[in-house]
Amino acid sequence: MFKLNFAEVPLFVNILVQCFLIVHGQTRKPSSDAVMVTALYDIGRDRWQFFRRSFDEYLSYFSNVLGLNVNLIVYSDETVQNFVLDRRKGYQNKTKTFRIKFSDLEYSQYRQHINDVITSPEFRESNDMLDHPEAFSVEYLILMNNKISFLADAVRRNPFNSTHFFWIDAGYGHGEDLTRWKNFQPRKLLDYHDKITYIELNDPRWYIDINDPHKVNMGPAFCGGFFGGDGGAILRYERLYRKTFRKLLTEYIVDDDQNVAFQCYMECPNWFQNVRGNWFDAFELFS
Repeated sequence: MFKLNFAEVPLFVNILVQCFLIVHGQTRKPSSDAVMVTALYDIGRDRWQFFRRSFDEYLSYFSNVLGLNVNLIVYSDETVQNFVLDRRKGYQNKTKTFRIKFSDLEYSQYRQHINDVITSPEFRESNDMLDHPEAFSVEYLILMNNKISFLADAVRRNPFNSTHFFWIDAGYGHGEDLTRWKNFQPRKLLDYHDKITYIELNDPRWYIDINDPHKVNMGPAFCGGFFGGDGGAILRYERLYRKTFRKLLTEYIVDDDQNVAFQCYMECPNWFQNVRGNWFDAFELFS
């Protein structure tokens, strides 16, 4: 049984309203536009030995994303929620925040299993990635893998009545000024249905073994900083992702969302359309 602590009561009320509108012939046709979905939690990165970064630095990066004139859904705890609302004062009608404790995230239920894996001899043997967060931080692994759960919850809520939903990392751009992309819409992706789009960093055929990214320091195939698709594709992908993540756990493999996505792609390549680019190319590629 999986925890679904995404404020079920408002969601249930929304479903009842939609049913009422259907009965009375007053349903709204979803608009062909995109919703950006993101999340930010303090996972103690300032205490890491490797890849250390202060939370204030992340908030600074996040401010750039919050300055985008887009429909935006943000998942966070109370502290970050207040920060979001303050920074989005000019976009209240384009902003929805959902406050969820880190311990209530779907992938938090795997905390002990993840810890058991990353401390196991099987995981650590011949692993070139032990100084990377996906090999030493349980919180990081929970948060990264929860991206698809956030996206799917946004689809079910659909507060802006939209057709497409895209994940964007809270720190996307890593401090780069995003002013020129202020009115960003991924217009090139809005005509695609039943597909998940990722930026392809490396050709998936480059990996001789499907588990290469797990222990070999060779860079991921996909960028997890921006991805998504239409609502139906995301809900289908959510099920595949969860199944894949759990299967990997039984094989004593845990990894971040990018490499779990790679595993999903290898199982169902027709569900994806990948666009070649670099980490922060989403605005350039999809506008």
